[in-house]
Amino acid sequence: MPIFEKGNEKPAHVKSVAIIGGGASGAIALDSLKKEDHFDSIVLFERRDILGGVWCLDNPGTLTEVAHVGRTPEQADPPLENPFRNSEAKGTILVPKTNQYRYLETPSYPNLKTNITESLMTFSDSNSWTGEPSDETEFVDGPVVRDYIEAYILRNKSEKNVSIEYSSTIEDVERIITDNGHYYKLTIRKSSSDSHDIWYQRNFDAIVVATGHYHVPFIPDVPGLREAQEKFPGLVKHAKYFRTPERYKDKVVVVVGTRASGIDISRLLVGKASKVYHSRRNSQAPALKNVVPKGVIKEFKIVENQVVVVFDDNSEVVAPDHIIYGTGYQFSYPFLNRLFAADNQVLTHDGVLVPGLYQHTFLINDPLITFVGIPIDGVSFRVFEYQAILVARFLAGRITLPNVSEQELWRNDRFSKKGPSRSYHTIGADDASDYMLELTRLGYLDKSLVVGRQFPEFSKEDLDKYLSAQSRVFALWNIF
Repeated sequence: MPIFEKGNEKPAHVKSVAIIGGGASGAIALDSLKKEDHFDSIVLFERRDILGGVWCLDNPGTLTEVAHVGRTPEQADPPLENPFRNSEAKGTILVPKTNQYRYLETPSYPNLKTNITESLMTFSDSNSWTGEPSDETEFVDGPVVRDYIEAYILRNKSEKNVSIEYSSTIEDVERIITDNGHYYKLTIRKSSSDSHDIWYQRNFDAIVVATGHYHVPFIPDVPGLREAQEKFPGLVKHAKYFRTPERYKDKVVVVVGTRASGIDISRLLVGKASKVYHSRRNSQAPALKNVVPKGVIKEFKIVENQVVVVFDDNSEVVAPDHIIYGTGYQFSYPFLNRLFAADNQVLTHDGVLVPGLYQHTFLINDPLITFVGIPIDGVSFRVFEYQAILVARFLAGRITLPNVSEQELWRNDRFSKKGPSRSYHTIGADDASDYMLELTRLGYLDKSLVVGRQFPEFSKEDLDKYLSAQSRVFALWNIF
């Protein structure tokens, strides 16, 4: 049963909001909520000790690599045991640090550059990395983006109703029903020392999930891959853990995947690795110089104590030194697992999509749990901005959503068109304008009633700029 049975009530009682995640989507969510001038408390929780999300660079010496083949998020990233559940404990609890791997590392590497034009990979009220847009700053190194996100968040830090909690991981969410509605009890784990964490709980009226989707890597379960991985530890890795091409000097490397990481890593390996093969499902992907294009991997075989990679045209690569999978990530929200289980709801479809959302943003059965940053591809920062403004207006009680049946109709229609695939949450160049127009329609207010941020304009000129930038990126990828 939905918390808002009709789905179109105004949540006027929301005064405290928890934002989970200190990356790009958390940054714009914080700013949008603050500008509504409605909330008594806005707390941003970041599980690392630094802001910037996926654009943070890790110390290579502390990197932990995992390569789980074919696992679901529930298997790879289960929730930790909550010491407050089934306990009378109050206040704070000191708990020994967990040994469970939590996917804290980011996929950033020193040579990583942006691949979206500057004016669309920044927010509309601060649309340049360094102050003034220029040709030299169109595509920048990852640390520039991290610094931009951090500065964008910290500009609100001094506000009396805003606080930022570092090294703080949300581990559990409980919905507490009251006579006047409901609130959420969040269980937080905060790093205390090298050996222990402090666990505590806080209550909020609403939640914005802004954790992104570049944490739990996905490696497909290709026939023979598990056996090859078991016999040759270290052979298979995910692109998330790629850092420098020097590690692959004079090695034979097979890179799998035609998205940005697969293409960029293949490019960086040229001149270092002795041979680079690029397994591509999409034959239209950019053909890189000095990289051998291959089709889809059909199977792995072990012949005479060597791994043999067999492709769909039956060609083979014998005894590669490394296989790097740039095959994307899975949606994972372990802190919501118990809440969804209690509601008999499916949190994700094997990590591929989050099926219970309206417009990739509002949890249909409980729209006070919102998501900013789910859409994949395209003009991500600008799409996040539209989502954040819509969420802020809704939580401030200025707009209503369509009724539950209309929201479910949208979800079912989306599923029938896209299926349980990556394309379900993809908002690319072809549909970005329509999506942002729809969010604008849902969040419409007469200008006299607007308190916070305005929806920015996304024009045909912006779209053309985005598309032309992609051609320049492809040109860069082909220059060695």
